[in-house]
Amino acid sequence: MKKTYGYLAVLTFVGLSLGCQGEVAVFSDDPGWSPGTANNRSENNRFTGNNLPEGVPVELTAPHLRRLTPIQFENTVRYALGDVFTQDDLPEFGDDIPIIGLNNNPDSLRVNDVNVDSLYNAIQALAQAAVEGTPVVQQCVAAADDVCWGAMIDDVGHKLWRRPVTDVERQDLLGARAQMAPVATRAEQAEFIVMALIGSPNTMFRREVGVDDDGILSMGQFEIASAMSYTIWNAPPDETLYQLAVDGQLDDPEVRIEQVRRMQEDPRFADAMAEFFIDYLKFEALFSKTKIGELGLTPEARQSLVEGARRDLKAAFSAPEATLLDPFRSTNFHIDQNGASFFDVPVSSGDYEVVSMDPTQRLGILSHPGFLSVHAGEGDSGIVKRGVFTLEQLLCIELGTPPANIDGTDDVPEGFDDATATSREVLTVRHSSQASCVGCHRVIDPAGFGFENYDSAGRYRTVEKGSVQIDASGELLLGPETLTYADSIGYIDALTNSEALQSCLSDTFFTYVIGNEPHLAEREALYTTFQESGGDVSALVEAIVTTPSFTARKPQEQ
Repeated sequence: MKKTYGYLAVLTFVGLSLGCQGEVAVFSDDPGWSPGTANNRSENNRFTGNNLPEGVPVELTAPHLRRLTPIQFENTVRYALGDVFTQDDLPEFGDDIPIIGLNNNPDSLRVNDVNVDSLYNAIQALAQAAVEGTPVVQQCVAAADDVCWGAMIDDVGHKLWRRPVTDVERQDLLGARAQMAPVATRAEQAEFIVMALIGSPNTMFRREVGVDDDGILSMGQFEIASAMSYTIWNAPPDETLYQLAVDGQLDDPEVRIEQVRRMQEDPRFADAMAEFFIDYLKFEALFSKTKIGELGLTPEARQSLVEGARRDLKAAFSAPEATLLDPFRSTNFHIDQNGASFFDVPVSSGDYEVVSMDPTQRLGILSHPGFLSVHAGEGDSGIVKRGVFTLEQLLCIELGTPPANIDGTDDVPEGFDDATATSREVLTVRHSSQASCVGCHRVIDPAGFGFENYDSAGRYRTVEKGSVQIDASGELLLGPETLTYADSIGYIDALTNSEALQSCLSDTFFTYVIGNEPHLAEREALYTTFQESGGDVSALVEAIVTTPSFTARKPQEQ
């Protein structure tokens, strides 16, 4: 297809989304379409939460649009078009990976100058693949008349947009296709339509805005369905969930709970939970992390470590009654030949093997070489990097901005030798003990010392610099809690069982789902669920989908 038709598709769609129906059509949920019960909301169901005491005020989260993450975009077009494209057909979104925070933050996912060309080329490639392999598209290309075009738009469109295509939207696309017909083949016309549908903001963005309902913004049925499906599956609603939205059933918390339980039986649930942890612990930052060559972190090794961790996580969340704490406690790791040296174990086959590791050396995902490599220096263990990440990401302790222009001190004890001192001793003597640094490092350093049994590539060690004995002991003060540990395994175990990590993990999971941090009432309610269930994933997801912020938004101040 000539590229002119592709640009026409984009231009037509801008008019379709932003011009034809005014504000109602922008990322619309139920625009001009009412099957009768879809917009009926029970007053009693508006503020139902599993653990929210009656009458407790809740500060709702703000409305927002959420661009699909790369995996959500892939799953969405695969659901709509079928398995007809390759990985090379997908766009490079070029999203930044923040070391602290979450990749799916609505404020950081954008269509911008960095990714727009890649998105355009990918949309064109996907549309071409649909013409060649998607049955409903192929059938219309082969048809002798034009009756099929509307049905094709409805079929592909509702799967991509997670809601019905309205009459106005359908007619706009049909009109644009008709204008092309005298100069374009039917395959080119079909490609144009698919490009317009994929390139739509209704495909690219999840709308979590709602409509005014007596002083709050109640999310529409299709908004709720998408919020559930992208939380539980990282994919669009299936026909069961979609039909519940059509029938107006998703305002009922009991219906949402029933759907959570159904959807967790699908393997996509474990996949989605694994992706949460990959984001939470920043595993994919390993692909861009600079490391010295001696560590052996080749591209193949990095891919092996990230994929192995993903398999570890999928296995954890595939188990019955899985909890958010299970990944922290397993001693089984998926290891292949490219990653075996980082675990110091033999692997004979070319595929991943499940290896039961020595529990005195490996305990859960925080002892995984991929995680430890990301949060280390180019060639050193990165005590400060690991400490900062632990405090801010794992314990939700916000650190201040470090003072500017802090250099190492020359005021060291006579005879102090970096070559024969441990890394923690060098850090303490040359940096952390400075008057301007000691306040922060009193907390940061103990949070990093506990990982010292692992080098910059996550290999287990008891000595460094050839023969200097590692000291991975310490004491981390966390308000009313004190974590005391003798080595890295003791530290990881203490972290996992701490109220500080579990409370922070509860908050982070809520933020990952909702797009904003929980406010006090919801934070306390969710953590109560976490404590009472031992972090049971099913209980936590049920609590989130029945909390006020899942189905309502706070009106923005004018």
